[in-house]
Amino acid sequence: MHYGESFVSLRILIVDDEPAIHEVMNAYLRKFLDDFELITASNGQEAIGLARKCIRQGHPPDFVLMDMKMPEMGGLECTKKLTSMGITNVHLLTAYFDTDSMRLAAEVGAKGVLKKSEGFASVARKVADMVRGTREPTPQSLPP
Repeated sequence: MHYGESFVSLRILIVDDEPAIHEVMNAYLRKFLDDFELITASNGQEAIGLARKCIRQGHPPDFVLMDMKMPEMGGLECTKKLTSMGITNVHLLTAYFDTDSMRLAAEVGAKGVLKKSEGFASVARKVADMVRGTREPTPQSLPP
């Protein structure tokens, strides 16, 4: 988990049970975004706790990248809880992408699904584009 010394304009939460994903995404995101704070969680339970802490600080995560398959609490259940807390910019990250994934993601309030198979540089670029508002989510995004 990384907390910056000073207030930054953008707070990104990455939830994945593989620490290497946090490191790789941090490195790639830093190529595309200058001013952000990266917060990491290894499962859904930890993500809920961190989100609550951020909300108490008055700056909830601006963007959440959520792995679908994790121990303790998976991405779908965690996304549902985060959206019920008012965190609405959640995108699922999965290696197991199919139409059921899209349907389930939409049901729990996710804004979109990004595929790990695209490569993390591509995922980071899409995240950076979305948080900067330079383009709408990709076609893998969910209907409104």
